[in-house]
Amino acid sequence: MAFSIECFAITHIGNHRKNNEDNLYTGELILPDEQSSMSQTTNKAISKSIAVDGAQNRIFAVSDGMGGHEFGEVASFFAVNALSEFENGHKQPSCRKKKDKFAYIQAFQEMINQTNRKINEFAISENAAENMGATLSGVIAFADEIAPFNIGDSSTFIFEKNTLRKLTADDNEKSMLDGEEPRKLEAGGKRLTKYFGLPESNGVLTATISKPVPLKPGQTYIISTDGLTDSLSHNEISKILAENTDSVENAVNSLTETALSADNGGRDNITIVMLKINKPSKQRS
Repeated sequence: MAFSIECFAITHIGNHRKNNEDNLYTGELILPDEQSSMSQTTNKAISKSIAVDGAQNRIFAVSDGMGGHEFGEVASFFAVNALSEFENGHKQPSCRKKKDKFAYIQAFQEMINQTNRKINEFAISENAAENMGATLSGVIAFADEIAPFNIGDSSTFIFEKNTLRKLTADDNEKSMLDGEEPRKLEAGGKRLTKYFGLPESNGVLTATISKPVPLKPGQTYIISTDGLTDSLSHNEISKILAENTDSVENAVNSLTETALSADNGGRDNITIVMLKINKPSKQRS
């Protein structure tokens, strides 16, 4: 049986930034002209909506660009555009067998490394080698389970039975030096240890693939840049989700609006992709 996946996504410039360096992937992405159309005085947000079945493997993700005006948004576009090209080049019946999933993930990791190389080459050509990068966090939806992946400090959560649980671990100094006082670390320990744009001299870049989660009707997956998690606490996010179980669109809009209105909220761009797993469809013939 194939699951039905309802998805709603939004990217918002936030309250203070002059441009949006985030991007997202739901089968669609934010194009460069859409990114550049966002400002504090005109259109601040763009949303995408899609509903799909589990007939083929699907990828959903967010990317947070780093490096300031232009370069950050270019890096995040590189990251999600690579997902689009990968998904279009790997259209196949949704994987169930472990060996097929392994082969898909292996090809996915090769794409990650190639994309990092392209970003580095572009950064060098633009004299931005030290100022260009991006995170990437999301899920691969197979026929019967979700495989979370992560590069950097964007996050993927599952909300199930009124409980919010983080599925990814941040790639930053705070996580690497577990137990250290954040104030003793530069930038509070938020400096990234893995991201797109990391020099190849540091080794081959791969995504961390977390333990797969069996797909079940009623699950909600939330993928977000740190513009959301820096504005709202774990408990605040959970409360909003519990109040909006009937609609992924309402839930995403409520998370965004609450983050923007929070004390010191909306300091960064906010991007959210939310998936709701619905009852299995009829068996494919």
